[in-house]
Amino acid sequence: MPDPALEMNLAEYNEKKRVLKQQDSSHEEDGEKPAVRDLLVYYARHSTMHGIPSIVGSRLYRGRRIFWCCVVCVMAILLVTVIYWQMSDFYRYPTVTSVNVNYVKDTDFPSVTICDLNMFNKLFIDELDVRTQMQMTYLTEITGIFHLVGRRILDKLLKDQSLNATASNKTDTEIIKGLLDATKAMIKKDGGGLFCAWGDFYWENCNVGLTVSVTDMGVCFTVDTRKLVKPRPDSSPGSKPPEMNPVGNALRGLSLVVTTATDDIPFRLYHSEGFKVVLHDHKEDPLPQSRGFVIGANCTVEVEIEKNVRIGLEHPYKAFGTGKCVDVEGPNFVNPLKRYSYYTKEACEAECFVDFVIKTCNCRHFLHPGNETLCELEKLKKCFREAEAKHYGGGTAEERCQCPMPCRQSVFSAGVSYAGFRTTSMFNSNPMLANMPYGVTSLHLFFPDPIVTTIEQVPVYSLEGLLGSIGGQVGLFMGFSLVTVAEMCELIFLLCTRGRRLFSDDARRSFAHSNNHVQ
Repeated sequence: MPDPALEMNLAEYNEKKRVLKQQDSSHEEDGEKPAVRDLLVYYARHSTMHGIPSIVGSRLYRGRRIFWCCVVCVMAILLVTVIYWQMSDFYRYPTVTSVNVNYVKDTDFPSVTICDLNMFNKLFIDELDVRTQMQMTYLTEITGIFHLVGRRILDKLLKDQSLNATASNKTDTEIIKGLLDATKAMIKKDGGGLFCAWGDFYWENCNVGLTVSVTDMGVCFTVDTRKLVKPRPDSSPGSKPPEMNPVGNALRGLSLVVTTATDDIPFRLYHSEGFKVVLHDHKEDPLPQSRGFVIGANCTVEVEIEKNVRIGLEHPYKAFGTGKCVDVEGPNFVNPLKRYSYYTKEACEAECFVDFVIKTCNCRHFLHPGNETLCELEKLKKCFREAEAKHYGGGTAEERCQCPMPCRQSVFSAGVSYAGFRTTSMFNSNPMLANMPYGVTSLHLFFPDPIVTTIEQVPVYSLEGLLGSIGGQVGLFMGFSLVTVAEMCELIFLLCTRGRRLFSDDARRSFAHSNNHVQ
């Protein structure tokens, strides 16, 4: 016989199941989801976010839920406001400037490029025919004087001398090619006989550290002190030489004696007695037309060097507050320049000028880098000066040449002081030394203060710092943490994957019991 008690329990179970089905069907008809509501209430009561459990918790006093709803809403509004301010500040990409000071090393000493203010000397010009000499004056005269009075004087002079000028048997192409070959030949002639004092080189021939090149100011020579290192006699082959610091104090540094011819150059209005000196990084082209300082002949010159390294931040940051820069040291940087091996703002502007001359004249100046066809001298003397005036006149050069600054720059400042000197009567009385056609300049370059200053931009916010700051604000106002995020992800997962039938009957009764227990 069936057990009456078992039949009663089974009947009660079936009755409860039927009631639950009726409730579910009635709620389904009304479009409600009691299981979803129960789940939301459960997660609200067990949430780690501050304030949420108090909204659905026990009613300790009247209006408790309203009070905690207001508290949570106010905190949420404050949190959104603070995060909005912080994100707005982040997308302005603010920076701070960091200044570091290090002791100078011998590798910090700049390359020194020296160019004669006269592009070509008298010996070079004397080898040309008279008419070519007169035409060369159009290219070598001082720019300002040429545009003011030089052109009119030279035009009249060339016209008056045209009948008496000795005609050359060479064509214009042969003449300009001869000029280029003669200029390159000057490199070999001027590449010897330089004596300097630096470290172990004490007034010795320092050609091992000398590079002679053709620039827009003619032939210039560059001294790279990194190459002026002598191996020790007791050092083994291939071993690293001991480190020296020839720039440790003002008594050291680089000393040079430079000579320049003082003979007048034919058909020149003015003869320049002095040099253009450029201090630049070892990787950079000297570009004497764009930078540097001038020293005179027959002088003793003291040059105090100061090195500053500026490191800016590339886009979207503003380099030192106002402009954009390019990271020339970055692995993805491609040098846009075709005529210069290393990108600088000055090299970019110089290439822009060369391109403009080629575009205007349909040919290239023989002192400019490139592979384009060389201009004939007759055409060059007219077109080059006109292109120069058009390029730099009226500010059009800045509009045409978009040359951002490199993010990392080594800037050398020079404080120059000098005093003239002359030969004495005893010197002039010596037949071997009297009336020497050379001007002599003694040049001493040194660091008066043996430090290098590095000025670097540092972003105020980093991604890690921003996340940490926002996380702190969220924790301060809402008690929000990554555990809360995990709870939300779990809740969303359950709501999305299980639909209306979120719980079994047993699970529903367990949640109901839990809810009643909390209340």
